[in-house]
Amino acid sequence: MMTSSRDGSAPFVHRTAVVEDGAKVGDFTKVWYFSHVAPGAVIGENCSLGQNTYLERNAIVGNACRLGNSVSIYSHVELEDFVFCAPYMVFTHIAFSRAAVNRHAVFRKTLVRTGTTLGANSTVVPDITCGVGTFLAAGATLTKSTKDWSKMVGTPARQVGWVSAFGENIDLPLTGNGEWRCKHTDDLYVLNGSDLVRYPGATDILKYVPGQRLVRMALR
Repeated sequence: MMTSSRDGSAPFVHRTAVVEDGAKVGDFTKVWYFSHVAPGAVIGENCSLGQNTYLERNAIVGNACRLGNSVSIYSHVELEDFVFCAPYMVFTHIAFSRAAVNRHAVFRKTLVRTGTTLGANSTVVPDITCGVGTFLAAGATLTKSTKDWSKMVGTPARQVGWVSAFGENIDLPLTGNGEWRCKHTDDLYVLNGSDLVRYPGATDILKYVPGQRLVRMALR
């Protein structure tokens, strides 16, 4: 499943972690204390799996993702690139679960698009899509699909604004027309009705380059 490499690109698995045969872990990825990756799980490059994380069979984690302590990615949950799952956030993958009923045949897919942040102690229910760059606040419960770049708070979560790829509030209303430019990345965000579109600057911080050790953008 994993091989050593002279250039240091091979994934690191802490001695207390378990990565079972049949799991796939990408280069430059780190799997930390007491984590468990089941057979059939797929993890991309340059990821960090914090203490006590769990990936179930058929779970998919893209490139450059960060999973905080005690996060579980279950079957039928897929993360695209640059997704941040803060400590103790929860995915559920069965609607109306009962201990007396096996519902494995009716699992619903949950898709978390590139650049999304899921805050600490938040909950994401099954059969929804988190739009690109969604920012779900700590403690919120997401029960429906979200728009790209939406800022979601509360239980059930509701949209209260927009958040940039860099991670700042975008000074635009929920609906209408307007433009906002990020001073850190030079990204341009254009609001048209109730949809926000991002036009990346010269260097797109959400464009993943495979096969290279990732250097994350630093605050200045």
